[in-house]
Amino acid sequence: MKLSTCLAFLILVLHAAGLAFAADTPFSDDTIHINADSMQHGESDVFSASGNVVVTWQGMRLVADRAEYHTVRHTLQASGNVVLSKGNDVLKGETLVLNMESGHAEMDKASLSSPDSSLNVSGDKIVRLNEHEFEVSSTELTTCELPDPSWKFGADELSVNIMGYATGRNVVFYVKNVPVLYLPWIAFPVVREKRSGLLFPRVGYSKSRGAQLDLPLYWVISPSQDLQFDLDMLSRRGVGTALDYRYIRQRGSEGHLGGYQIYDLVENRWRWQLTQSHKEIISPDMNLRMDVNRTGDRTFLGDYGEKSGDYNRQTSDSTVNALKAWQQYALSMYLRYSDNLYATDNQSTVQTLPSISVAGVRQRLPRVPLFFDVDADLANFYRESGTSGQRLNMFPRLTLLPSLPTYLQASLYAGAHLRGYTTDARGTTLHSSDGDLLPEIGTRVSTSLTRVYELHEGSLKKLRHEIIPEISYRYIPERNQERLPFYDYADRNVWQNIVTFSVTSLLNGRSSTGDTMQYRDLSRTKLMLGYSFEGGRRDLLTLVDAGRHWTDLILENDVWLNRTVRATFETRYNLYDHLISTLALGVEADDRQGNVVAAGYRMARNELEYLEARLATKIIKPLNLSYTARYSFDRGDFLESVYAAEYRHQCWSVTTALHQRPGNFSFTVSFNLAGLTGM
Repeated sequence: MKLSTCLAFLILVLHAAGLAFAADTPFSDDTIHINADSMQHGESDVFSASGNVVVTWQGMRLVADRAEYHTVRHTLQASGNVVLSKGNDVLKGETLVLNMESGHAEMDKASLSSPDSSLNVSGDKIVRLNEHEFEVSSTELTTCELPDPSWKFGADELSVNIMGYATGRNVVFYVKNVPVLYLPWIAFPVVREKRSGLLFPRVGYSKSRGAQLDLPLYWVISPSQDLQFDLDMLSRRGVGTALDYRYIRQRGSEGHLGGYQIYDLVENRWRWQLTQSHKEIISPDMNLRMDVNRTGDRTFLGDYGEKSGDYNRQTSDSTVNALKAWQQYALSMYLRYSDNLYATDNQSTVQTLPSISVAGVRQRLPRVPLFFDVDADLANFYRESGTSGQRLNMFPRLTLLPSLPTYLQASLYAGAHLRGYTTDARGTTLHSSDGDLLPEIGTRVSTSLTRVYELHEGSLKKLRHEIIPEISYRYIPERNQERLPFYDYADRNVWQNIVTFSVTSLLNGRSSTGDTMQYRDLSRTKLMLGYSFEGGRRDLLTLVDAGRHWTDLILENDVWLNRTVRATFETRYNLYDHLISTLALGVEADDRQGNVVAAGYRMARNELEYLEARLATKIIKPLNLSYTARYSFDRGDFLESVYAAEYRHQCWSVTTALHQRPGNFSFTVSFNLAGLTGM
């Protein structure tokens, strides 16, 4: 429970007290129950109780040495070790005076404790002015354990409005009992819902940006909208401003709009970034998604990007995607504007403005075992320098699924790639309009061999082993396509006459603990090899490898050693050069308790080779430690290192992070007071 929640409880307790005792019959069994060693009813309509007085009503409990109820003045007085409680929250004081008609109440030497949040509030006097307003004098607030809190706020006066904020005057922030900060005035929300206000500042230092002080302001516009404004002061670069607006709409639609702007003192110019994302769920089968990422210059992310993937991003894409689905068809529209941040300029970058696609899936033809599929798209491509134009790309096909024994699965398909172009040649020799038709046929045959093993030791009771051998064939005739424009690899269908062999091994287990049975994957291994009769082919890493018939031998393996440890392995072996073309190794152990160890190695010969690692632990309490790093063997240097440590106390925490990357390093420090700061 946060500080604002606990203050709201204190206020609501006193508010409920006024409502409960305002009943027509003060001691009616329907509202109040009073137990005491002795009770008296005087001539002046005063009900008195003394000795172990216990009053209960509406889930609350009042304990005191003495209590009096004045029926004429409609007041309740309690004294001597007054304790008012509800659930785990307890309000204590020396005396309590409550007026039933006006709701005015006073409690002397009062204190509130809430074990759920370790909140402790104390004051010389708590005064309930009316239904919504309260005052606390000479108060202290903390979420630390008493009697020696690590920090606390002291204030001469604290005014509380349960519909809004608590405001304090002459506020002093103490570390232990040492005053370290004076504030003439402070305000923070006291209601349970999120409220607008200042968040705790973040401080740091960067080699390229200098000392940093980030002051965030949070504004709750409505229950479904909020806005955060940041004033980002950088000693070397200037003062930046940032906005982050978030909203939620009906049916799960949501989005955010963010921006950052600074006049860069080093480069003497305005620099900015704009980000936007939106997801609109129009209906269960229709949606719209939009992502905008724009920067004012091509080096902005390198100078101001904080996270890996931002500062070293190769492209910055803005996209719009709309989808309408039916049972067997889908219609989509896709628009993309891309900034190639590694290029000297963006004039030759291809923009898709827009592309409209239709997909039809497995529609059976009447009275024959044939199924019809189609993929089609019409795209408009634009670039400032080079070929622009429109392209129609269609791939209709028929698939035959013959009736075979249950242990054998097979399919045979035939289709054609139809492409048509209208082109703005812009000084080139390309035709203003052109097209191409390429047939494609293929087949696939597979089977499945399964065996189940009974185990009699440990929690693993059964082991299921499945082997799936498969043979596939694909043919596309050779065709010179150089006369056609090139926007992406869909414009170049590589000559294919290739047969592929693969074997997949799947291992699954069933374990039981008591009456509970669970199934989980244990391993997946796949071995694959292809033979090209003509020598031409395309895959992810080898676009065209003419003259060599055998493809790389590919081995993929995933192993779940237990529920917390997973290992992955993938490699490609070149049969002609007798060397490994690519290699990817990975292992991750995550106990779901905050302790993670992960490492990965990636190598593509003559392209890249790097090692990445991640470590996080909560073993050394009260510290949460983490470390991530990426090391490039071809560069001989670290691409990135991030060290982070959080010291977490019962009532406060501090987080530090150090980022190191080529040419720059930075560190940040942020604080959190439990139940008070943070969003």
